Amino acid sequence: MALAYERLDGLMTAQVTPFTEGGRDVDVDWIGAHIDWMRTMGITGILTLGTNGEGPSVGMDERKRVVEAVKQASRGIGGGLVVVAGATCPSLPDTIRAANDALDAGADAVALLPPFFFKNVDSWGMIQWFSAVIESLPSEGRALLYNMPAQAGIDIPDDVLAGVLKRHPDRLMGIKDSGGDAQRTTRYMAQVPSEGPGSEFRVMAGSDAAHAQLYRAGCVGGVSGMANAVPALVKTIQFAHREGGEPQRPQDQLNELHDILNQFPRVGALKQLVHITSGLPLTYTRPPYRDLDPREVTALEEAMGRYLLGEAV
Repeated sequence: MALAYERLDGLMTAQVTPFTEGGRDVDVDWIGAHIDWMRTMGITGILTLGTNGEGPSVGMDERKRVVEAVKQASRGIGGGLVVVAGATCPSLPDTIRAANDALDAGADAVALLPPFFFKNVDSWGMIQWFSAVIESLPSEGRALLYNMPAQAGIDIPDDVLAGVLKRHPDRLMGIKDSGGDAQRTTRYMAQVPSEGPGSEFRVMAGSDAAHAQLYRAGCVGGVSGMANAVPALVKTIQFAHREGGEPQRPQDQLNELHDILNQFPRVGALKQLVHITSGLPLTYTRPPYRDLDPREVTALEEAMGRYLLGEAV
């Protein structure tokens, strides 16, 4: 059954991938408990193997095991949580394989970054690249474009989105826009037809530092890395916007927490914060990322204490 577009209207977590100490193996047993905890906080979906999920560090065979574990933990009444799996690799054939493997493993859709290794391609080449991946998918396969210029080094231009959407209006679910630029987000929305094929395309807020701003710009759903550790806070921003409340207040609280993590190696700090807030066992990064050293762990815990007391961080 095809994924209903409305299932993208909630809040998805860009889930971290758990590794054993030293990054040796994927710790698939950790995944289910983390998803169960986030589900109680209102999360409606999981984006696995993305940026926060260290997707480029996960091998092909490991990817399938991760998606299978995420899908198993995400099952439930009404279809359970939405599962979208990152699939972009440096080569087109590997991306096609990763995308199809993810769908075979149970993902509802695949997330596609632009071909990040290639920095000087034109719009035509990028449209061809996205189209080749989408056309390789089974008839029920769906894709979510993933704009992450800070990490990928390139972004998805407006005309590329328009071109891919025109070619594949029934296969393209939406775009996760992590650029944090509301004007770019608004231009993305302008590419969506008002009716007919492609009119259900979703533009999703993907920048933790700008969720409130992007919801005001018209995003209907969100994807958050910080929701790994503070899902209720991130959900509050979305809820406040929809209910006519004050989304900027929880956004400011989230930004303070975001600033704390940015004082440390980012992915290692996020995994340490998940351990602090959820009570789950500590999970580890895979090189070239690194875990926090004991001094950094103490500094993060002290900063969190000041944050919770409302003191300057």
